[in-house]
Amino acid sequence: MDKLKHLILLFVLINTQLTIAQEVITVDETLFIHINTTTLVSGETLFYKLYCIKTTDKTPSLVSKLAYVELIDNNNNSVFKDKIFLEDATGEGDYFIPTTLQTGNYKLIGYTSWMLNLPVSKMLQIDIKIINPYQTNETGFSTNKLSQKNSDSLTIAKNTIYQESSASQKRGIELNKKTYTNRERVTVKITPSIINNESGSYSLSVRKVDELPTVNQTTANEFTKVSATTNPDKLDAQKKIILPELRGEMISGRVVSVKESDNLQNITIALSLPGKSAAFKIVETDQTGHFIFNLNKAYYNPNIVMQVINEHTDNYTIELDKPNNPDYSKLSIQSDFTLSANLKQTLLDRSITNQIENAYYQRSKDSISTLNDSNPFYYPLAKEYILDDFTRFPTLKENLTEITKELYYKNKNNNYSLHVNDYTVYPQLPEPALVLIDGLLLQNVNELFNYNMKNIYKISVIAGTYYIGPRFFNGLISFTTTNNQFTSDIKESYILKPSTQRPSIKKQYNKIDYSDIKKNERIPDYRNQLSWIPAADLNKEISFYTSDVTGTFEVTIEGFTETGKAISLKETFNVK
Repeated sequence: MDKLKHLILLFVLINTQLTIAQEVITVDETLFIHINTTTLVSGETLFYKLYCIKTTDKTPSLVSKLAYVELIDNNNNSVFKDKIFLEDATGEGDYFIPTTLQTGNYKLIGYTSWMLNLPVSKMLQIDIKIINPYQTNETGFSTNKLSQKNSDSLTIAKNTIYQESSASQKRGIELNKKTYTNRERVTVKITPSIINNESGSYSLSVRKVDELPTVNQTTANEFTKVSATTNPDKLDAQKKIILPELRGEMISGRVVSVKESDNLQNITIALSLPGKSAAFKIVETDQTGHFIFNLNKAYYNPNIVMQVINEHTDNYTIELDKPNNPDYSKLSIQSDFTLSANLKQTLLDRSITNQIENAYYQRSKDSISTLNDSNPFYYPLAKEYILDDFTRFPTLKENLTEITKELYYKNKNNNYSLHVNDYTVYPQLPEPALVLIDGLLLQNVNELFNYNMKNIYKISVIAGTYYIGPRFFNGLISFTTTNNQFTSDIKESYILKPSTQRPSIKKQYNKIDYSDIKKNERIPDYRNQLSWIPAADLNKEISFYTSDVTGTFEVTIEGFTETGKAISLKETFNVK
């Protein structure tokens, strides 16, 4: 009997511990950000590279698929927000500093949805100084005073940079020489012992050092040391927890009925991201009418269309959930910003070079990375009719009759529907097919019968019962236009076209090449930022060219190996 009591007690204890363990939820995730500079003048570009890593061992965190970057002013307002799709736990972006931003102190903050369960104080905050020389008489901005203490601090900071740079040469950055002329090639090599051929992710910035006041940026090495003893933050499982975007971008909302008696559960919602690389998803609502879409790829299409699919669609409307944002109310950003009159010439030089560079933007502009065309969700099941392979007909009716003979239409009270013949079934099912055009769901196909068929590139057809998400359809018909830019004029209460932020598109940052010395010899080159490589390969030689700007330039490399080792390197060189 005693043995039985001990077994029961042991069973209760084990289950109690399991229950407690299940309630302990930790956030083992943080973001490190490498930026090209902490001081910018209007007309310049802020570049940033994001590293999503574990708080514990600094290895890549694969929990979140998206990250966010915000620039906060000294009134704790967000003036810029970027949404970045993470690939292998990293991402990058940039922000052109407009003349609408006032001179002042700002903070750059990065986070993931999973990190929103933590206070802002747990997130990396980078102090940014922005100088707008085109606005005057601003609060906290003076061009005629700078205390001696601040002036001395600036000198000390500059000396620190040079001291660190000399030491960094021993740590691993090797330049082919120390002094260069204008438009000369610079090569950078990393001592093999630094990373020991270990794979990882690294970013490189090369930028001129001048006398404008700057804030020392936290390096990856410093970031690791500061958080070396930090344990994952535990969350209270009893409180509302913001879910991580584990499978990709999350878009959520709820269905609202005009009739209070309507059941909101199992209402079908469709999401279309029409365009060249279209997305199409269908989900059902829960008992409260709530739904969540997960987009597992980076879809950059700007236009989202959400629709209720129901026999009584007019009874419903769609509302999107408000995005979760950090609480910036307790941020402390210094409002005072002073500049010495001695910096007038430095600021003038920066302003002039920025204006010249922006005037020749076409020569040095960055390019959008080639977006891989993704196959549609129904690939490779569909039979395709490329209309240029046939005699072209101006109307949809003629094309259905003469080319796509599996298809037919019905007209009831001037309302059309499209159907697919399934010769394996008799009699034919009466339900219409799922109809898409450039990935956009068309529940009302009437406008297709007035659409100019010269704009249609191909028609894809699937016969038989087709399942997508929780719904099935009697076949599928997909129209693809020549420019993938079809827009529908239909406006119904059950259709929502929300304005939601899309992930920023990756860029191929411009690389000036003067290997042909006569190329662009008559075009001025006043780059202060000589190079920005967000995905630098440290196992290979890295090269770039100097500009027409003289002075001291700094090479900065930041990143992490796959085992969590922080890499922070600096070196300087001169251009005369």
